[in-house]
This record gives sequence, C-alpha cells and structure tokens, in this order.
Amino acid sequence: MSNFDIEFAAVTDIGKIREKNEDNVLISSDLGLGVVADGMGGHSAGEIASSIAVSVLAETIRKINTGALKIPDTFLPKLSPSERKLLMAANLANAAIYSTAQSSDIYKMMGTTLTGVLFEKDCAIAVHVGDSRIYLLREGKIVQITTDHSLAMEHVRRGLLSKAEADRSKIQNVLTRAMGIKKNIEFDLLKFPVKPGDVLVLCSDGLYKGLTEEAIAQILMQDKDMPIVKLCRHLVRTSNEHDGQDNISAVVIKILAPQKLTLPQRMRRFFSRAK
Repeated sequence: MSNFDIEFAAVTDIGKIREKNEDNVLISSDLGLGVVADGMGGHSAGEIASSIAVSVLAETIRKINTGALKIPDTFLPKLSPSERKLLMAANLANAAIYSTAQSSDIYKMMGTTLTGVLFEKDCAIAVHVGDSRIYLLREGKIVQITTDHSLAMEHVRRGLLSKAEADRSKIQNVLTRAMGIKKNIEFDLLKFPVKPGDVLVLCSDGLYKGLTEEAIAQILMQDKDMPIVKLCRHLVRTSNEHDGQDNISAVVIKILAPQKLTLPQRMRRFFSRAK
C-alpha cells in the first residue's frame, strides 16, 4: 500500500491528421497503475499492439495480486516484489504482441512503446520502452524521468544534437527499442520516491511535439486547482492546437496527502470502487 492518496486521469486524442488513433491509455486506481502505449505498424496493427500492451500488463498485475498467477522464484529474485511484478507483466505483454505479430503478414511489423507506473509505499516504479515519456513536476520544477529509446536521443547522447533539436528532428520518430519486434526485449525499470504535491505526466510523443517541458510545467502549475480530468484534457488540447500531427495521449497522476475520511466517506469510496 502507498503512504499517500493518488488521483488519476487519462485522455487520448487522434490529433489533426491521423486516420486512426494507435495510442492506448489505461488507469486503474485499485491497482495503482497508469500506462501509455503508442503503437506502430500498417493497417490497424499499431492500434492492436498498443491495446495488447496495456491490457496484458494490467491483467497480469491483477492476476499476480489475486494469486491467480505466481512469479517464478528464479525471475529476477534480487528485485522488490513490485519491480518483479511490473517487469514480468511487461515481458508477458511483449510476448503476446510478438506472437500476434508472427501470426499474420498484416501484423508482421507491428510494435508499440510502453510506459507504465505502479505505486508502492512512498515510491513509484516505472517500466519503459520506446519514446513515450514520464515527467515529474515537483515544487515548480519539471524533470523527464525516462530516457527515449530513439535515434534522435542517441544523437543527443553523442553530442550531435541538443535535446531541443532532437524533439524537432526528422529522426525523432525512429525507435531503437520497442515492444513486439523481438521475442525478448530490454525494458528500463526505474524506481523513484514520490511525495504529496508531486504531479506525474505519462505521455506519447504526440504530447511533447506540441508542448515543451516548460509549457507542460506551466499548464500543470497554472491549472493545479482544476479537476484532474479537465487538467489532462487541457494538456492534450493545447498540444493538439500547437501541433496535432500525431495521436496525443496523456495520463496525469497527482500525489496527495492521505485523506482522513469519515466512515460514510470510506464506505462510499469502497462501494464506488467495487462497481
């Protein structure tokens, strides 16, 4: 269990020019999980890949939580239970996408990014592959938690491009790592502390094509008292107005101080979650 309360919101938009939305988002307050996946491939393959990614990830975590699925003792025993659970779920999601891709020529080139976060005590645990991102806003400062697995970011690491140039570069869309392309892939697993007042944004590249880090931070701070769903919609809508050349998805997560609820409030919350 977490030492804080969490509010989640998720919004996805097709953007201005795409015929399909190949992004998928998922939030689950009972699992303490938020996920963004940005699919790729011809026909509807990208849409299917990203859908498999988020659904298998969440379903596997749910099965592990209920005891319907056991993590093998030999699976990365040095990691914490939550890290093992998240990574095993990501690996099973990749295997499901890869086997679907192999089943038909139509799906052969399909793949997807995956960026998900799970909460444990006073920490967030993230699993990540591709160029979707997690930003953390804390006390007015925004930082990118994840590293893009893209050719443009490789050029940044080698000093050939600045980060601002990379975000506008034509090679920005060329991924060096994604789900579904290989049977076994390497995910980044990140663990970082969170505290009340923090805001996390998980997003597909469509969001940061239309908004700089500073612009994202500005919206989050200016509209901090706005209901979280409206705040998430505002981020996506503003990015779409500025760019809109791609699908745009965002998950916004607010970390709140634990609320001291009265018994009737606790009962209402319990039954609203149980529906």
